[in-house]
Amino acid sequence: METKKLLVLFFVLSSYMQLASPLIFESLVIGGGAAAAYYMRCKMYECCDDDTIPRSTYLLLHNMKAKLYGQQIAKDLVFSAIHSHVFHSNPRKPLVLSFHGLPGSGKNYVVSMIANALYKKGEKSSHYHFFNGRSDFPNDHKVALYRFELDQKIKNALSACPRSMFVFDEVDKMPVGVLDTLVPFLDYTSWNNKEKSKAIFIFLSNTGSDQIVNRMLHLWINGKSRNDVTIRDFESLIELGAFNEKGGLYKSGTIESKLIDHHVPFLPMEEEHVRQCIIDAFKHWGTDNPSDDLIKEVLKHVTYGPPPHNLYSTSGCKKLDHKVSFVLFGREFDD
Repeated sequence: METKKLLVLFFVLSSYMQLASPLIFESLVIGGGAAAAYYMRCKMYECCDDDTIPRSTYLLLHNMKAKLYGQQIAKDLVFSAIHSHVFHSNPRKPLVLSFHGLPGSGKNYVVSMIANALYKKGEKSSHYHFFNGRSDFPNDHKVALYRFELDQKIKNALSACPRSMFVFDEVDKMPVGVLDTLVPFLDYTSWNNKEKSKAIFIFLSNTGSDQIVNRMLHLWINGKSRNDVTIRDFESLIELGAFNEKGGLYKSGTIESKLIDHHVPFLPMEEEHVRQCIIDAFKHWGTDNPSDDLIKEVLKHVTYGPPPHNLYSTSGCKKLDHKVSFVLFGREFDD
């Protein structure tokens, strides 16, 4: 009898799913029906629980090992930082990561992997918040407005779900000073520590790229293998470069206050890594085993630098899908 009542309850709640708010759901039932209301609420509105946020960090590790090329430092550092943070019952502060490197080196790719591993809905989760420095903060004269709006958005997001993730892409294109509004959310004591400490903040930028490339060249010239380089070879250089280059992190309180937990270097891509990306791009277009001639044809469209050694792709694996499609379909038109 009780089962039939619950079925009827589910039917009634489903009828109002497009109209009712989450609070109305919970007011419709009492006692044993509260669980049913919560279930229905989470079906329509994304909850902030283990089902919605499964924290599949080993999926993240698997995907980085299988699909991220030439970035061993980033793989190890990102996995250890994310895994230890999301499974800590009471972290002292939010996790703050700063990704640096040339375009196409995998920064956005890794962010996508993190979101898809942590949230059931991945990048479509309401707890995943993405900001682009160029399009979301285009005007240098509106810094005060941007800071106020960003402050409100973050407070609302953290109040709704402490396990929220905030990503700021193209930080180097942001007006100087906007990111300073984040300082109270990133430190150990300001604002509501209980609500903010489980959050994740990630900054993406090209700042520090020249320092990374120059250090890689220096290590290569001195005979050090790429596989032997460590975070110690780069971290202080990136921090200094990000601090001194114009853009969102320029003279930022996030750096001055040492609030960034890890500066993650994404190394410049060599030809062997570009080849792996090209093979993946061919698979995307339905060609599982591209010939060496096809791969070489795509490689003709890849530019390397800096001179005179020209070891690294200037755009990494960026836009390879378009170059592969041009080679594939261009050949069809030529035929």
